[in-house]
Amino acid sequence: MSYPPIHAALARERQNTLLAEAHADRRARQARSHRRMRGTRAVHGSSFRSIRGRLASACRRLVTSQPRSSTETTG
Repeated sequence: MSYPPIHAALARERQNTLLAEAHADRRARQARSHRRMRGTRAVHGSSFRSIRGRLASACRRLVTSQPRSSTETTG
């Protein structure tokens, strides 16, 4: 047996579900792009990469900085 009103209702419900999922995906994508624009890392981003970058730049500053001579500090 075929029940057209039931099939139509199921089709509408399926369409609404797909539209809601698409809307949620779109909002999540927009939120990720806004986080990237502000420079903050995403929730699932690796904090190791950011720490490694900071350590490398600090180490480079220490290695390339010239120690002060004793005449500069006292004079």
